[in-house]
Amino acid sequence: MNPILGPKTLTDYILNQTAAKSKKSNLTLLLQGILAGLYIAIGAVGSIKVSASFSAPGLGDFLGAVVFPVGIIAIIVMQAELYTSNCMIMASVYAGQSKLKQIVKILSLILFANLLGAVIASGLTVTSGLFNETAVNLLTDKAISKTTMPVGQLFASAVFCNIIVCTGVCLAYGAKDEIVKIITLWLAITVFVLSGTEHVVANMYYLFAALFYGGAVSAKGIIYNLLVSGVGNFIGGGVVVASINYLLAYKTQGRD
Repeated sequence: MNPILGPKTLTDYILNQTAAKSKKSNLTLLLQGILAGLYIAIGAVGSIKVSASFSAPGLGDFLGAVVFPVGIIAIIVMQAELYTSNCMIMASVYAGQSKLKQIVKILSLILFANLLGAVIASGLTVTSGLFNETAVNLLTDKAISKTTMPVGQLFASAVFCNIIVCTGVCLAYGAKDEIVKIITLWLAITVFVLSGTEHVVANMYYLFAALFYGGAVSAKGIIYNLLVSGVGNFIGGGVVVASINYLLAYKTQGRD
């Protein structure tokens, strides 16, 4: 038996999930979104702590990337709502099952909830004294780089980021076996972290934590990064990945 399902079954699953999300109350989506923001922050905390523990940057970056996927796996297992992977519910618009306005409303609520979770985690990180000086310096350097990145580079990085992330989530959705699900997702998210591409929800944690630590990060810089990376992530997941999977599932059957 093939342990991996194809684009048709995957897209059907996403369409069914979209219909289910549409029936959820705003409160349910809000709470599940807050959880997702917290879970991403947990992965980011582990990644920063591990990376800061090694003097060799390459080794620290690699091991930090290996730790980060815990947050994404928690989201999948606990059925929390993450903005980036949810961008794929745009498939429902392509299929004519949902209005664009309805999907934008769902994504906006989830994104806001993710922000709340990330900000809560950022505050807890600082007040608990979780990071040592090395970790704080690593965090603030990362945040400064994100808020000063040229807009074209930031946008392209965000698009590519969600192509990677949504590919990993697609593999997890499509895997029948739980071990295959976890391994494929873990590898894909590790690649995303190693790539250094821009993930809007992870950035929420990094930027606000750096701000709360007193780093040279401004509110204007945070808004700039989150707006551009949020739109880029939407294009990567909601346009590139979702549309291609939809076309493969429904529009190319029987064609050479």
